[in-house]
Amino acid sequence: MIDTTSFIVRSSGRKDGRYYIDYIGHYKAEEISRAFRIDLEKLRSIYLANGAALDTDIEIYYFNDMISAQKAISEIFSSTKKAERGRAIIFTESKIEYIRKALINESGFAAINNKLKDRILNKLNG
Repeated sequence: MIDTTSFIVRSSGRKDGRYYIDYIGHYKAEEISRAFRIDLEKLRSIYLANGAALDTDIEIYYFNDMISAQKAISEIFSSTKKAERGRAIIFTESKIEYIRKALINESGFAAINNKLKDRILNKLNG
């Protein structure tokens, strides 16, 4: 599962007023391409369309402002298949317990197959 919370726009310590994209500790386009499972050329074209410039010494694309980098992240995320996208949500312990009981008792979840129920329960039991 891929979610946007794994992307961070960081201010460069090397170049004043420049920003780069960090995806779970990866900064280079090749690394992000591999980790995010997006075609490298597609990723580069998204970067360039949003005004990024490649620093060939360290192989990192820099953006002129945070907004351009955020737009690039949005485009990268929208290029993934919907089935692979996710989002982080937070539940209180009482809500988690309610969902857990509902899954076990199948109240309202009768149409969900057992494998999916097991995956959800595994995540809830964390």
